[in-house]
Amino acid sequence: MASIEEVWGLLRGARALTFTAHSEAGTGWDGAGTGSVAVSEPAPGVLVFDEAGRWQPSGRRSMAFFNVFRWSRLGEAIRLEHLRFGPASPVFLFDLAPGPDGTWREVSPHECRADCYSATMRADGDQLVVRWSVRGPRKRETIEYVYSDSGPGL
Repeated sequence: MASIEEVWGLLRGARALTFTAHSEAGTGWDGAGTGSVAVSEPAPGVLVFDEAGRWQPSGRRSMAFFNVFRWSRLGEAIRLEHLRFGPASPVFLFDLAPGPDGTWREVSPHECRADCYSATMRADGDQLVVRWSVRGPRKRETIEYVYSDSGPGL
C-alpha cells in the first residue's frame, strides 16, 4: 500500500498526464487525452495542478483542454478540489483515504444534482492512477487519469 508520503511525492512530481474516457451511456465521452501538468505549492500541504493538453473524442476532431485541481493533505487523507471558479471558490470533489486493499478511495461520493462521482487512486510504480466513475440518470462514465513525471504530455 502506498503511504501518504509516497502518494504526495508522486503528486508533487507529476509533469505529464494521459487519460482515457469511456461512456456506457453514449454521451460522447469516449476518447483519450494527453497533456502536461504544471505543479505549484502555494502553501505547505497544498499542491495545485494546472493541466493543459489535447482531448481526442472518438470519431471527432481533437480539442484543447484545461483544468486546475487543488490537492490538500488532511492528516492521512488527501482532498481534491476543482478550481474552475478560482482558488477562492473551489468545487469540492473528494477526500481520498487509503483502504485496506491499498487502494485510496473517496471517503464519501460527490453528489452533483442527480449524478454521483466516485474515485479510486493507486500508485503504480512511478505513476499515480486516478479512476473516476460518474453515474446518474443519463451518465455512466469512467475516466482514468495516469499522472507521471514524464511521458507523452505536451
